[in-house]
Amino acid sequence: MSETDTTPRTLADDLRARGDDALAVLLRARPDLATPTPSDIGQLASRAASRPSVAWALDRLDLAHLSTLAAMSALEPPVTLAALRRQVDADDARISAIVARLHASALVWGRPDGWHVVREARDALRVLGPRGPYDGPPALRTREVDDRRMRHASAGSVMELLQRVEHLLATWGEQPPPVLRSGGRGVRDVRNAASLLGVGTDEVEFLLDLTQAARLLGRAIHAANGEVWAPTTVFDAWREKPPADRWIALTSAWMSQPGRRVRAQVLRTLASADGAAYTDVEDVVDAVAWHLPRAEEGRDDLVRRTLVEATWLGVVALDALSPAGAVLGLPDARDVVDRLLPGSVTHVLVQADLTAVAPGPLEPALRARLEDVAVVESRGGATVYRFTPASLRRALDLGWPASEIHAFLTEISATPIPQPLTYLVDDTARLHGRLRLGDAASYLRADDPAELDALLADPTLGPTLHRIAPTVVVSTVRTELLAERLAASGRQAVAEEPGGVLRVHRRDLVRAEAVDVGLRPPPDPAEAVAALRAGEMAASLRPADGHDDQRGSLATMAQLREAAEAQQRMWVAYMDQAGTRTERVVDPLRVDAGWLTAFDHRTQKVQRFAVHRIVQVASAP
Repeated sequence: MSETDTTPRTLADDLRARGDDALAVLLRARPDLATPTPSDIGQLASRAASRPSVAWALDRLDLAHLSTLAAMSALEPPVTLAALRRQVDADDARISAIVARLHASALVWGRPDGWHVVREARDALRVLGPRGPYDGPPALRTREVDDRRMRHASAGSVMELLQRVEHLLATWGEQPPPVLRSGGRGVRDVRNAASLLGVGTDEVEFLLDLTQAARLLGRAIHAANGEVWAPTTVFDAWREKPPADRWIALTSAWMSQPGRRVRAQVLRTLASADGAAYTDVEDVVDAVAWHLPRAEEGRDDLVRRTLVEATWLGVVALDALSPAGAVLGLPDARDVVDRLLPGSVTHVLVQADLTAVAPGPLEPALRARLEDVAVVESRGGATVYRFTPASLRRALDLGWPASEIHAFLTEISATPIPQPLTYLVDDTARLHGRLRLGDAASYLRADDPAELDALLADPTLGPTLHRIAPTVVVSTVRTELLAERLAASGRQAVAEEPGGVLRVHRRDLVRAEAVDVGLRPPPDPAEAVAALRAGEMAASLRPADGHDDQRGSLATMAQLREAAEAQQRMWVAYMDQAGTRTERVVDPLRVDAGWLTAFDHRTQKVQRFAVHRIVQVASAP
């Protein structure tokens, strides 16, 4: 449909005169109008003029458009461009462009010789009055940033983010903290997490909120501790994905949190600097305020907070939009971020000081096995792992024999295995299992009676032990508590099964169910416009009498069968299960067992309709 020059009398007439492309532009600018899809243009106009929808549209206007609309609201309708020029301090081309956008968004209707402001917008802005400026936001003061330095800083921030999230959630998976009665997290747990990651509590709170929004963290029921915070089942799949995919999942969750309009505008403002860095945070605050003058309360603080969070995420680096941040939300984001980050490696550099350096991000399976035998000493572009007696005992407890540890280290090391590490593995394996405990309440068995002599002489442990054989003592203390007391005295005991076989420990991982809180995307504008046109056609074909059919379902079925055989288009009024009446134009295909199968011009699909719910039917030309 092409737009006409006829002066419309109402907003609905204005919308009916618009072409399909203009209606699609409207639905993209105001997607709330298409959810659910309006039945016809009249319903679209009514929805576009409603207070909630108008307020939603006003909140997305910058200061130039909002001030121009306020100036139009203060003038008596119809508003001419000549009258508007006397109120707005801008040139004619700028005023015309602003009014054209307001018209495209259905906040004003009419023609250039006489514009009308939608009533709800007029009532909301009448007291605002012209303000400006109209030529754009305040300029950012910037400084240049070296591109190579920027790329390195951005890649480092991204890798640190991924390592911290994985380390935090993996730790909480083994030792989940309890959920407070208020539903929050304990201060002590947050502080412990900050100490674990080596960051401040503010950043830990941010990471926890982020992972919860990304469905990586949730609540689970623990057998011993009740409701706890634990990684979700989504976390296990997330940690196996490439780094670029993991980062995109986190940043997408960040952008979808409350305050998303302000966050998006902050990134657009930084993008306008063309790779330069801002020199003053307040310049960014002022620019966002111009773009979003009606944003939610606390907008300026949210801008400042967004810049800090974006730096933690690697979206901003060195006070400039990073290469990764510049492609956030774009189709090629994964490829760009993947090229920015270092490639994964399958080897480490084992050194004589009992450390191993991973020169890049390790493959997930390799990293998991290495963390069984070593502890992470430092993270970053190169992760440093340290081999200790405790880490090697943990591997032995998990069922690794000494020979397998040697073979694994030889396989992954790009350097020869130093002799001190070989000795450490062998010594730890030789001492492993010399003390064994089981349930009596508990018993303790040793290969060397002298081991038990020392324990019985210990003033802390001796009173709880009773010797029943040269190499066996029993205790009334539970196995777990006895193991803790032995560890506190510097002795390591391993559990064994009733037959004397060493008990292999498995990681007790807690997982929560992921809760889907995603937003439903708005309908495709082209499909919505097609449905609107079909609704208009159905309204134009409505029978003049307007009365529901009283002949019954059999007569309706007979008429629809004849239409299907003759391939005749029909107009039907249909009452759905909720009691909502809709009018549709359909091409009947067949009628069978009380159901009409027809091509529905409203949905552009073949649909099935219960004949007993068709309350009126008529031929459509």
